Amino acid sequence: MSKTKYRIAIPKGALFAGSKELLAKANITFEDQTRKLILETSNSEIELLLVRPSDVPVYIENGAADLGIVGSDVIGEQEAQVLTLTAFPFGHCELAVAVPAVSPIKKISQIPDYCKVATKFPKLARQFFRKQGVPVEIIELYGSIEIAPLTGLSEAIVDLVASGRTLQENGLIRIETISQHSARLIANRVSWQLDHDWIIELLTLFLQK
Repeated sequence: MSKTKYRIAIPKGALFAGSKELLAKANITFEDQTRKLILETSNSEIELLLVRPSDVPVYIENGAADLGIVGSDVIGEQEAQVLTLTAFPFGHCELAVAVPAVSPIKKISQIPDYCKVATKFPKLARQFFRKQGVPVEIIELYGSIEIAPLTGLSEAIVDLVASGRTLQENGLIRIETISQHSARLIANRVSWQLDHDWIIELLTLFLQK
């Protein structure tokens, strides 16, 4: 039997506004001026979970939510066991390698062996440098990555770049783009099987122009 209540996990932060607009296309509106993390919507069959971006795939994989909106960078980093249904035209950014503008390093081939690289994406960073044949020391951080090379913690960073303004304001330059990312719709595998029709109907509304 299909559920009487469906859950969609949406991320706090950069993708929130795009997620809200997307849901409105499917006539799913909600009050976001609240401290509640489980939000009722205009559709009595649907409630929203407002969670950290990195937690979205966790809720989906473990069945606490049926669908989720999250960046493809998070999906790649976590390798979560979820279904990626479609890409959305918002949340565009690039995962890039950056160094201080004053650094002698201007390209990947100039990075010395065992260079310290700070990042929120240790798995994607290791995969990239391994393919480049460059052994590096990955330092995993959870806050503002740009400060790491300014304090001597690292010589380079791997981070998401949108406009590039944050890099510029902190005296950093991009030397390599690793991958491009945007928002994705992901689904719990069991929900996809049991509630396939509902998901397809919602997906159709999301993709309408």
